[in-house]
Amino acid sequence: MGATKHTAPGARTRWWPWALIAGGASLFVGGMLHPEPAPAASEAAGLAAWIGDPLWIPAHSFILLSSILFVLGLVGLLGHRPDLPESARRAGWLAVAGAALSAVENVPHLAATTESAAAAAGHATPLLHAHMTIALISFPLFGLSVGVLALRSGGRLAYPLFGALAAVGGIAWAIAPWAVGPFAVESLAVLFIVGMLMALWFVAVGGRAWLTRRSAVPPATATHAGA
Repeated sequence: MGATKHTAPGARTRWWPWALIAGGASLFVGGMLHPEPAPAASEAAGLAAWIGDPLWIPAHSFILLSSILFVLGLVGLLGHRPDLPESARRAGWLAVAGAALSAVENVPHLAATTESAAAAAGHATPLLHAHMTIALISFPLFGLSVGVLALRSGGRLAYPLFGALAAVGGIAWAIAPWAVGPFAVESLAVLFIVGMLMALWFVAVGGRAWLTRRSAVPPATATHAGA
């Protein structure tokens, strides 16, 4: 009989670390590109200039991409790490739901740039309104669940320092849309930048998983001669 090859369970290509790394990088780049509201003669003119900024499309394209990559990366992570505590796994699946809802929210967010002329004329901006409404749910769901996942997983996914940073970033991410939306405290828009700390954790988790893959996986194949 011919030789039989057995592939070690962990030897297959793991794509999810790269999804987390790319997602974290995309979130950071999108956040850094995001235009800031500029002083204007009127609120309508300021809003029109803000959503009509040339950086609006690239910034929100990166942010939308990050949400999609987080869904893929977190699903892969949870599928490959059954050793995580149950509380961390529950938080992880809530983070998947939060990332998916964020992806939905980011579609009208990106498309809101088409409402620049309407905003300048003082007309309604339904796409921007839809984004701001959904964000009141998606931001807390994603931010808080990522923070819990980072803390409850301990040092299994990344060094505890990165977990602490993710928790701080997640709390800031959860508060930000409420602070600048219903409560209209524009000075707290800085919380969106603090929320970028989550990106560091995603990159750290993906990077650690990829770097330790070879040392944790036995030889890819073992050949047993048949009779």
